[in-house]
Amino acid sequence: MRKLPKFIYDEEKALERKRKILSEKIDQLNLAIDEISAQIRSEDAPNGVAVNSNGVEATV
Repeated sequence: MRKLPKFIYDEEKALERKRKILSEKIDQLNLAIDEISAQIRSEDAPNGVAVNSNGVEATV
């Protein structure tokens, strides 16, 4: 089996790095969505409990 040329190997490493970064950003977005969703659900609490609605800021 022949060894891949260096430029192809470097491209694969770069693609893998980009995939990892994108995966981390998707995880951050999912976490922010979950937090907002939980806030919305708690604000709609039928038991009349007062809910503190602080703003949530996601950094990407």
